[in-house]
Amino acid sequence: MKGAVFSSRSKLKLEHGVTNSAEIPSASSVVFPRKLDSRVRVDVPRPKKSRSRKDKEDEEEILVIKGIELDRNKFVKFDVFINDEDDPVSRPDNTEFAGSFVNVPQKLSDGKRKNTVLRIAITELLEDLDADDDDSVIVTLVPRAGTDDVTIGGIEIQFAS
Repeated sequence: MKGAVFSSRSKLKLEHGVTNSAEIPSASSVVFPRKLDSRVRVDVPRPKKSRSRKDKEDEEEILVIKGIELDRNKFVKFDVFINDEDDPVSRPDNTEFAGSFVNVPQKLSDGKRKNTVLRIAITELLEDLDADDDDSVIVTLVPRAGTDDVTIGGIEIQFAS
């Protein structure tokens, strides 16, 4: 499913309560590639902000989690959450669930690792958060299963027409 776009706007609770957004490192200060053996939280810059309705119809804003490297024979799952940069404290009630990454084991004996990308459409989600004018958003990756040996290559926002 390399290059697939997923979208979900439902709110889910983060497992670990409250975090001060001032403590969130920027995407440029986090060293990637990075193991996903614990929660990863970064402030990701948006290339464009305050887009018109027509711009939003013409181009979807896409959160791209690139360089996801994993054992293709292992079940892996992690969730992706987004917060508004203006929220001083990150809580379950002001966090939007953006989507999940799931790898279903392939049962191949070659022992090769898979390198893939997760793309999540976030235009509507950003509207729900009233984050359309923000310079960046806070992205949180929450490991759920089999992520001890997973590496993330980077996180960025792109546009797709």
